Amino acid sequence: MMKPGVRVVLAAAMLSSEFSQAIRAEPTIIEARTIARGAKFLGGFQAPVRITLTDADTGEVLARGQTQGTTGDTQRIMGRGAAGEQRMATEDSAVFRAILDLDRPRRITISASGPLSQPQAATTVTSTQWILPGRDLTAGDGWLLEMPGLIVDVAAPTAYQQVKAGTSIGLRAGVTMLCGCPISQEGPWRAADTEVEAYVTRDGAAPQRISLTFDPEASEFVAGISDLRPGLYEVEFRAWVQSSNNTGVARTAFFVR
Repeated sequence: MMKPGVRVVLAAAMLSSEFSQAIRAEPTIIEARTIARGAKFLGGFQAPVRITLTDADTGEVLARGQTQGTTGDTQRIMGRGAAGEQRMATEDSAVFRAILDLDRPRRITISASGPLSQPQAATTVTSTQWILPGRDLTAGDGWLLEMPGLIVDVAAPTAYQQVKAGTSIGLRAGVTMLCGCPISQEGPWRAADTEVEAYVTRDGAAPQRISLTFDPEASEFVAGISDLRPGLYEVEFRAWVQSSNNTGVARTAFFVR
């Protein structure tokens, strides 16, 4: 005959086993996407956007990786909401997918940093929400984060270029949306809505403010400085689109001898 104490131990073990099975972790899929404010998804395959999923209460890193894919379908994205369309992403749109084994609801923070290929324009956005075990976050565009900004890329002058005194130099900057979508005269992202200025200092003096105009053939914003005097010139390009509150900055410097 089994002793009473043994029965209690066996019963407790059975209950513990049943409880462990009841709270077994469930795989939960999270799809994360980043979209440029006023434009398309931030795509790429080598240096796109870094995604980190963290437990908001403990700080534990649950998943980390990069988005992979294209910037998506322009017409579908820019016509968002039209004809009742709720999903902007297509099958090839850039996404980061993670499968988390969750045994309880967890309050998760997502952090997105990029575009990694353009460090002068890189930004970071975060969001926090509860995630339930077995309840995938994949409907619509998944966990969608909007990233503000513009990519400003200096085309001229090159860094620490040597220029002869008394001559002139061109100021040229490429400006695109954060997804790399081009700014043009007639496209969805119009040059007429984009203000680009250069702030030029010589040997640390007060800056000279120069407005740049759009060159449609080169798809760049351009201006020039003439009758240069000797010194170290530092140039800060600033771009601004008022309608979307997007901003971008890039810097360079050159010497006049």
